[in-house]
Amino acid sequence: MIRAGGTGMGQGGPVRVRIANPRTGGLWWRVPCLALAWLLVAAPGAAALAALAVLRDYARDLPAEPDLDGWQAALPQTSAIDAADGTVLADLPFGGAGAAEIGHRRWVAYDDLPPVLIQALLAAEDVRFFQHRGVDAKAVVRAAWINYRAGRVVEGASTITQQVARALLPAEIGREQSLRRKVREALVARRLERRYDKRRILEVYANQIFLGGGAYGVAAAARAYFDRSPGQLDAAEAALLAGLAQAPGRAAPRMDPAAARARRDAVLARMRRAGFLTEPEFRRASASPIALRQPPARYGRVAPWYTERARREVTEAMPDQVARGGLVIETAALPVLAFEAEAAARRHAAGLRRAPAEPPPQVGALVWDHETGYVEAEVGGLAWERSRFDRATQACRQPGSAFKPVVYAAALAADVITPGTPLRDAPIAEYDERRDVHWKPRNSGRAFRGVALAQDALALSLNAPAVDVMDRVGGARVVAMARRLGISTRLDQVRPLALGASCVIPIELARAFAVFARGGRDARPIFVVRVRRGDDVLLDRASSADPWLDPARRLDRLAATAGDDDVAGAAPGAGVVAAGRPLDAGTAYMVTGMLRDVVLRGTGTGARALGRPAAGKTGTTNDDSDAWFVGFTGRVLAAVWIGNDDPARVLGPGRDGAHAALPLWTELVGLAEGTRAPRPVPGPPPPGLVRALVDRETGLLAEPGAPDAALLWFRRGTEPTAQTSDPAGVPADLSRSSREF
Repeated sequence: MIRAGGTGMGQGGPVRVRIANPRTGGLWWRVPCLALAWLLVAAPGAAALAALAVLRDYARDLPAEPDLDGWQAALPQTSAIDAADGTVLADLPFGGAGAAEIGHRRWVAYDDLPPVLIQALLAAEDVRFFQHRGVDAKAVVRAAWINYRAGRVVEGASTITQQVARALLPAEIGREQSLRRKVREALVARRLERRYDKRRILEVYANQIFLGGGAYGVAAAARAYFDRSPGQLDAAEAALLAGLAQAPGRAAPRMDPAAARARRDAVLARMRRAGFLTEPEFRRASASPIALRQPPARYGRVAPWYTERARREVTEAMPDQVARGGLVIETAALPVLAFEAEAAARRHAAGLRRAPAEPPPQVGALVWDHETGYVEAEVGGLAWERSRFDRATQACRQPGSAFKPVVYAAALAADVITPGTPLRDAPIAEYDERRDVHWKPRNSGRAFRGVALAQDALALSLNAPAVDVMDRVGGARVVAMARRLGISTRLDQVRPLALGASCVIPIELARAFAVFARGGRDARPIFVVRVRRGDDVLLDRASSADPWLDPARRLDRLAATAGDDDVAGAAPGAGVVAAGRPLDAGTAYMVTGMLRDVVLRGTGTGARALGRPAAGKTGTTNDDSDAWFVGFTGRVLAAVWIGNDDPARVLGPGRDGAHAALPLWTELVGLAEGTRAPRPVPGPPPPGLVRALVDRETGLLAEPGAPDAALLWFRRGTEPTAQTSDPAGVPADLSRSSREF
């Protein structure tokens, strides 16, 4: 028998055998081991799932495909006003009143960025840019350790791609210092790197960053600080610009040169550590001073009043587009002609001084290709630096006799007169009870003739016949004609209006004369020819008559303007004006013929020095305070006004339109015409007109070979039919008028 706990017998003695139940919970240690093993296996997965959930939440409203190209297209840029020959007249900043950003940006392609500037940007912001994929893990760890040791944020780890992402989606990513923002920023950066090439991302960064001084992007900054293009920068200059990217306000070179130099040298040191600069190159760059150069103001250097007119025109027409910027505003300005016209105006005005110590009178002038409608040059005054008031397009001055062609045009269009109508040329005395003044117009120093044909009266600028025409046609018709011809200023319907008593703006009076020159067709002055942003054309006013226009574009302009003008040869009846024509062709031709006589034998004979056919009209106000000449050749129209800004300061004796304004007009038109072949003025007559030889005293048909006869144009049916040799055909009052008045 073997007892429990006892011993059994064995070869070597008794054997003790213990019989008992196993201890409860003997495998307790396996539970924590299994739990630990589960955690080691499952926790990463759980953490990954949790992180994925957070990432999905953070990325909920982020675009899957960031549109960098579309964002670049909408990025504000500098606009340019260009002359006809491509000369840049002005750079216009983007933004405007109330805009969040106002400044300049000129886009420069990656291939045009110099290597030293690329290296400076990388050293300053993201030296491992070409190695990481949007987020630099090493930089993140390094920045975290440095910030931990400092106890505050002293270094960031945003890559260039992350900075582009933040600029691309500022509202979605936000600006707050938070994990959510950094994660969203990193997500967009990764997506950018998957879609776009590194060079493309760096190009965008280099062009979008703000570098102070109103400069956005490296091209604008290179111009603002050094008056250079990016390709002309050296290492020190490139490092200074790159150093401004982080905080342009704290290291502004013009405000704090010491801080700017310290930041520049820090970037140069990084460039040396990165292997971008050798030790000698680093030393030379660090030793160089900061030599800032203020770029000269381009605005106002070439064709200043023209440039300002173009800027105002586009800003008023499309303010939102100008604020966005990136426009190319193409004008018809000819810089060489502008320089010559301004110099001629200054010389001429200096010669009109009444005394050496007195300032010269001001000048307002326009040179206009009336065939295309392009205004080629403008003189708004003598000195843009002292006065930017544009006397050619803003001043309202009395035109004197230069307004008479409008009066005659109204009467001719209504068939109230013909060029051969005898008009009363006798003294006029009128008392204005309302103003308590006597009105007695003089006759330009000439004796009264008693009777003068309309053609002669205009050629010699006789005042009494102009009042006679005004009385016949009525003030309402004269004002209506002026409005049709493009004159917008207030015109009083009184008899002195016939002599230019109401003020007009030079460009508007020039437009009226251009209608005569163009055979009655409208003549809107074109300063801005086209406005475009890249290939997107926002406005196009190019004339199909422009000889330099691309053939395809010429066809487009012909199609766009079809129907604006009636056929050039059409000749509607009296008072009937076709669509697109403020004046019928027959009336325009007769007025042009009368203005041609002004140059041939009237007050404008000085224009014959031009050596080519021309037509025009002088104008002089009371006491010679304003002198005008407005006229045209077969291609060029010019208007010249000369006077003082204060009308009380007169030009002085002998400074009338023929002597003060006409010589400058002749010089300007000569400069514009150059060596081109002359054209006839007027050209071929339109249908419906006939010519007749008229006696200058009676207005009747003259005998062939009569010594005092004029060959005049008439609308068919209005020409005289009676002969001077026929006594029955001579009205008694006209046969005596020349002797009795």
